[in-house]
Amino acid sequence: MNLILLGPPGAGKGTQARKLCETYDLALIATGEILKEEIRQETSLGLEVKEIMNAGRFPADEIILRIFEEHLLKVKNQGLLLDGIPRTLAQAEKIAEIFKRLGMTVDAVIQLDVNDAELIKRLASRMVCKSCGASYPGKVSICSACGGHEFEKRADDTPETIKTRLEVYNERTRPLVDYYTQKGLLRVVDGMKSVQDVFDHIKQELSFLKFSQ
Repeated sequence: MNLILLGPPGAGKGTQARKLCETYDLALIATGEILKEEIRQETSLGLEVKEIMNAGRFPADEIILRIFEEHLLKVKNQGLLLDGIPRTLAQAEKIAEIFKRLGMTVDAVIQLDVNDAELIKRLASRMVCKSCGASYPGKVSICSACGGHEFEKRADDTPETIKTRLEVYNERTRPLVDYYTQKGLLRVVDGMKSVQDVFDHIKQELSFLKFSQ
């Protein structure tokens, strides 16, 4: 099963991605997390994209697709979950080409639907684990993902940057909803509900998908 997880910043994609990978034994390709790790390690790629991401913008498609294909080749024989890619129609079309070349298919695209007011509220209060990057809707004492105790605000979670990120998402990524709807792959999930309710809805959609196949 190969899935794509779509949704604006703050929709809860990272949390749902972890739960999906654990439940369905999927390999995660999360380009945002890959880039943040490159930034933390101060690699040449990390230094290249740090300023771009801190300003709330996305790195060029060429960079994202290069990272994507490198990681895809390592895990292509396992079920996959793509988080943070594609972000543009050009990326979606290129990914379709790569999958076709490798004899792979996208089975479903899950879109987490959350309104802008709730996204701004979530992002303004979000904290991330300094050890693993897991995000939380407010202050916590211990990271459930890695057991870390140190947390911080993301550099791109300022009011100005949040506004820019949502504008960029609505301009560049939202058109993917129509693209995947036309292909019959899109499943819309209400991301305003609790983490568990959202996850239960996703599982329902995937159960229907497997049944219909």
